[in-house]
Amino acid sequence: MNQDEFVIFAELNRDKFDEILQTLMKQFESIEYGRQGDDWIWIHLGNDKIEIDSFFSMNLEVKGKYKQNAVATQMLQTIESNWLIQVFDPPKVDMTR
Repeated sequence: MNQDEFVIFAELNRDKFDEILQTLMKQFESIEYGRQGDDWIWIHLGNDKIEIDSFFSMNLEVKGKYKQNAVATQMLQTIESNWLIQVFDPPKVDMTR
């Protein structure tokens, strides 16, 4: 798989947005987030980012470039198991890009 290909790493329970955000804010320094009809969290990683949003799903999708797989996996390990709906291993291609 191309390292710059956009993929979906996992789906998270949208009802747990606030808890997920609080957990991620303890782990990452550069985070943007919002709730404007859809919920979204952007975790900035240098010139890239991991996106967690409900733009194309009823759940929160954890998305980014395939090369961020290690960071996404580490992040998902800090998420409560009952917040996880599905982890894709290997990540699936993000068809919205």
